[in-house]
Amino acid sequence: MQINSATLASTSILEPSTAVRSVPTDASGDSDLAEVTVGVKVTLSAEGSAKASSESKKNADIDTSNLPDGVKKILKAIRDIQEKIQKKMEELDAIKNDHMLSEKEREGKVQGILGELGVLTSQLATTTNDLHRTENEMKLSASMKKLSSYLSAPKD
Repeated sequence: MQINSATLASTSILEPSTAVRSVPTDASGDSDLAEVTVGVKVTLSAEGSAKASSESKKNADIDTSNLPDGVKKILKAIRDIQEKIQKKMEELDAIKNDHMLSEKEREGKVQGILGELGVLTSQLATTTNDLHRTENEMKLSASMKKLSSYLSAPKD
């Protein structure tokens, strides 16, 4: 089908939950049309539901705080970076203790992980600076800044 200005003029975009499609009510194709609502249904697997639940529980303290949404978003980003750093540290320990690797292989893998840790550490510093700048721009009270600091501290 070729698209031209007449086609574009008669085309409209609707949200999936509000899209209406006209279909003939009988096989003859008469002008009696019925409207059918088309929607999208998403079903999560048990594993997906469990992960979504654990993700929301992980940040429940941030979500229930009285901090502004912008600060909450940055705090969640900080936690995500901290979690990635923790996983890389565990990976680094595993590589250092893997005696199946040659010294050269081990050193190469260690250097790769250290490079990734450097990037993550830089991201963490930048995001933490963004948090402090946002707190100041929003003129948060001392108690709100203290809460934000507590929530951004690494959890063991």
